[in-house]
Amino acid sequence: MRVKKYLVETMPEAMSQIRQELGKDAVIVSTKEVKSGGILGMFAKKMIEVTAAVDDSPAKQAPQPRPAARPAVPAAMARNAYAGKPPNPPKSPAVTQRHELASPAADQLDEALFKDLLQELRGGGEAKPAEPTQIAPATITNSVKAPVTQQEPWRDEIREVKEMVKSMLRKSEHENWTAYAKQLETRLLEQGITSELSYSIIDRAMSSCRTEGSAEPAPTLLHSRVESVLEEKLARQCKPGLSRSTNVVYFVGATGVGKTTTIAKLAADQMFHHQRKVGFITSDTYRIAAVEQLRTYASILNAPIEVVTSPNDLQRALESLQDCDLILMDTAGRNYRNDMHVNEINSMLKPVEGSETFLVLSLTSKTEDMMAIINRFAKHTIDRIIFTKADETDTCGSIVNLTDKTDIPFSYVTCGQNVPDDIKPFEPKEIIRLLLGD
Repeated sequence: MRVKKYLVETMPEAMSQIRQELGKDAVIVSTKEVKSGGILGMFAKKMIEVTAAVDDSPAKQAPQPRPAARPAVPAAMARNAYAGKPPNPPKSPAVTQRHELASPAADQLDEALFKDLLQELRGGGEAKPAEPTQIAPATITNSVKAPVTQQEPWRDEIREVKEMVKSMLRKSEHENWTAYAKQLETRLLEQGITSELSYSIIDRAMSSCRTEGSAEPAPTLLHSRVESVLEEKLARQCKPGLSRSTNVVYFVGATGVGKTTTIAKLAADQMFHHQRKVGFITSDTYRIAAVEQLRTYASILNAPIEVVTSPNDLQRALESLQDCDLILMDTAGRNYRNDMHVNEINSMLKPVEGSETFLVLSLTSKTEDMMAIINRFAKHTIDRIIFTKADETDTCGSIVNLTDKTDIPFSYVTCGQNVPDDIKPFEPKEIIRLLLGD
């Protein structure tokens, strides 16, 4: 009896090889999943080890050469990429056979991927994806055409090597930071800023200090540069206050984020500090006493209020309040994970000239939850963001995290229950003060 093991990616591939080498009378004895290839034990690929057997007989077929398996990226190739050398993998028999079978198109693709890797490592930033390599038709015709899917695992391995090298460079750079730089990074992490963004902020500040000739900057200098980096990020999305051209504002958001109280604060601010006549509309007929809460605020401020239950009612309410300089509309806080509820709220928002939609987010929420809410409501256009409950949390790093995830501008921050005092236009310097604990 002849017994032979096969290392393959799929069972159909194993069956084909078994029939070719052992004949149609062969039987599969066992199969198991194993890992093969990789670099120093990392990035190994899942394969299937199949054991087959056949009785010795004169009729059995002569064994056929086994097709070469696609190799993983060798460690030497990764070191060459890091050193800036062109890819030069070891000439093992399997690799030699692969290069004999591979088309010039595949070779050009591999070269483009390595150039992409080198560009990113040398530049220290995000490299642009490699442009598709232009290949002459004659080259394709005269070569063995490899399927596109065959190149995808190779691309994945290149990306994994790139991430590994970037991680090594980042760790090496981190070890050269001053003690105060590491202290500032810890502070940013404690404020809820992601580890990658915290590293990027301190690294940019350190690079700025080195450009000025200070390899080991004093704490005051480094602190100032970190403030500058944060202010640059936050200022890009700072759009405080309301313009005179805005005359209708819709407020949307998840349940319990403080939309109604925020509307009352903003109304009082516009009436007392900007001398604008304000009117209220509410469609929040789901929450108990929600209408009465806004009606109470309207009574205190001596402002008109309209209650709507359908899009047709909204048109009537807008016409009724047309003599107001500013109309603020409260909507029901519903489960943002339910598309039907979100669509129901958005159906009430009539786009009119001079209208804006404000999304209210609580700073007690996680960054991931904030982004989930933004993505749900952004399908129907969000113009600005208001952050609430700043007094109920010790961290505000999620604001910085959002600057890397959305382009929606930030307009206000609320920090208490007092009307109208506890609302302020978004101010980057104030957020930085809270972040760094100044």
